[in-house]
Amino acid sequence: MILLALIIASLPFVLPIISLVRQSALRARLEALENALAAQKHTIDAHERRLTQLRRDVPAPAPPIPQPPPPPLAAREPVAPPPPPILAPPVSAPPVTPPMAAVPSPPRAPEKPPGVPPPPRIEPRAASPMLAPDSGRDLTSGPSSLLKAFDWEQLVGVKLFSAVAGVALVLAAIFFLRYSLDRGWLAPAVRVAIGIVVATALLVVCELRAAHRYRVTANALDAAAIAILFSTFFAAHSLWNLIPSTLTFALLALVTVLAVLLSIRHDSIFIALLGLVGGFATPALLSTGENRPIPLFVYLLLLNVGLAWVAVRKKWPVLTILTLALTTSYQWAWVVTFLSSSDLTLGMGIFLVFSVTSFIALTLGRADRGGAMDLALERSGLAASAMPLAFAIFLAAVPRYGVHTGLLFGFLLLIVAGLSAVAVARDDDRLHAIGALATVLVFAIWLATSYSTSGWRMVVAFTVVFAGFYALAPLMADSVRRPFFRSATPPRPALWGSRLGTRASYAAPVLLFVFPVIVRIEPATASPLVPFAALFLVLALIAWRALATTEAGLYFVAAFFAVAAEASWSATHLV
Repeated sequence: MILLALIIASLPFVLPIISLVRQSALRARLEALENALAAQKHTIDAHERRLTQLRRDVPAPAPPIPQPPPPPLAAREPVAPPPPPILAPPVSAPPVTPPMAAVPSPPRAPEKPPGVPPPPRIEPRAASPMLAPDSGRDLTSGPSSLLKAFDWEQLVGVKLFSAVAGVALVLAAIFFLRYSLDRGWLAPAVRVAIGIVVATALLVVCELRAAHRYRVTANALDAAAIAILFSTFFAAHSLWNLIPSTLTFALLALVTVLAVLLSIRHDSIFIALLGLVGGFATPALLSTGENRPIPLFVYLLLLNVGLAWVAVRKKWPVLTILTLALTTSYQWAWVVTFLSSSDLTLGMGIFLVFSVTSFIALTLGRADRGGAMDLALERSGLAASAMPLAFAIFLAAVPRYGVHTGLLFGFLLLIVAGLSAVAVARDDDRLHAIGALATVLVFAIWLATSYSTSGWRMVVAFTVVFAGFYALAPLMADSVRRPFFRSATPPRPALWGSRLGTRASYAAPVLLFVFPVIVRIEPATASPLVPFAALFLVLALIAWRALATTEAGLYFVAAFFAVAAEASWSATHLV
């Protein structure tokens, strides 16, 4: 009753807004019609001016040109008359008057002299595109086509209000669950039953034949039903503990499959988008402030899998981008709010699992490549690879997490090894280069903010491992006949360079900066055996790779840091 009262009370505020929107739409339509009328008038005026100009250009139809008499008569009248009869005897002339008798050819009399052209004949010109009376196109086709291309009434009156109705229905269901929980009106089981019944009724009604005439509205209500099911099952487990984790997982998986099938059946990105919004909004709206990461991220993983499959199947790149953005926001919100030293392994697992899921979607999407979809998948794959690396950089920058040296650098090694493997498999050495850059950053940040005396030997060991990995990575790629330096597919802009995989090998000598820093800040390195044995081992490996690949810069950079380490140790422990 309270909910109904709130809805009724909101009508005085909602109806004026609706009226203003409709009035604005009608005003815009009226202005468009006025513009179309003005354009028609301008077109007609231009046609009239053109017609007047054409009439001026046409010569007069029959100018009064004095025409000489017919050529035979005109030529013979002055010359033809015989001289006056001088002969006395009137001799009757023979009845032969060929020139005069030949004159009875009046049909040829109208012929004009050869020098005078016939008067021009005014005929309708070949129908020009502008003046053709039946050119097949209406004079108003331009403005009206623009009006039909963007139908404000269809947008505002149908699509917008259908979307508003769907979102309002989802929010009403979620806030009903929340408000009833706060007030204690209904038992939790009754709330769950109401949510399931309402969602099921919406799904059934929208599948009726009568609903097919209102496709946009039916799609909005389908999406609302999906979001209500998501919120109901999530609340049943996380808020009220009515169903166990296994059953919750199965129900959420079923709802995800249902959303996927509906969006594909109706070929509606609207259902997918509203399902996405409702699915991702549910944990935030129903949050109790407690740290329950496993149900939360299992739920988000199901959403990711379902939406990724729909995005790849229907080639809707916006789903991929939004899913990645919203999942990342949940990950970092949990890290900032709840992460503790005891949850480090859980946090690392969360970032790794979602990164692997993104790469699987990327691999499936490349099997059926297409312009915008391929670009979106490629960018989302790069962004997904950056998330675990960003988490490793965050851990290195926070001292209370950075003290777990083995866990931090082991996590980093797992990430960069996976990125390099994917780079080799997908012919995309950008991932390998991103991992190399992040590795150098993690070591530098850890030494600056989170260094602990107890972990210096482990850091030296990991430096040797990472330097050896990046020095030997091109060799390992060659061994599987997928070298880094072959042409990239798809071709990349010149900004990326053409040999990122081999350039990433410079991470090996650059990582030797760790040794000058360690021997400077660690008193235990007064005995130089451990740091310099590790340093010379890596130096020998880099020298071999420099000779084998003709990349002399590798050895020069490594030699520089080796000399710097010797100078740093001498200045610290010999002076």
